[in-house]
Formats: sequence, structure tokens, C-alpha cells
Amino acid sequence: MGSLQELQKTLRLKDDKIRQLEKALQERDERIQTLLSQLDKYQSVLPTSPTVTIGKPRKQRGVGISAEPASLIKSTDLGNKIFKTYSKSNK
Repeated sequence: MGSLQELQKTLRLKDDKIRQLEKALQERDERIQTLLSQLDKYQSVLPTSPTVTIGKPRKQRGVGISAEPASLIKSTDLGNKIFKTYSKSNK
């Protein structure tokens, strides 16, 4: 084992290194807080949509239709068709 003086010197070196690392950590945390604050400020001002187009409008979707197209069904076809009838007593 080393002498008492060597151990004290090693302890001082380690303490100095710890203080140096703690200072670097504090500076890093302050930098992170500054950057987060700037990011919040810019996000509150700028639009959140990443797809901002200038001059060219976005393609619009067609309107959804849930029924069959009228061109496939002719009203004359329905008029000539005979539908089966059920009496109310059979229900």
C-alpha cells in the first residue's frame, strides 16, 4: 500500500475530477434546458404540419358514395319487376 501522502494526493485528484465532471454535467443540463425552451418557442410559432406546400394545392379526395351508381339501375327495370308479397299473418 502507498504512504498516507500518496493516498491523500490520489484522493485530491479524484475529488478534482469529480468536481470537473459535476461542472460539465451542470453545463450540459443548462444547455439542454436552453435548447428545450427554444424548441418550445419555435414550435409555438411555426405550423406543426410538415407538409406545407406553396402554390400547389393538396389533392382533394372524392366524396364517398355508399349507394350503387344510378347509371347501373334503371327505373324502368324496377317498375317491371314483380316482388314477392308476404301476408302479415305469416310473420
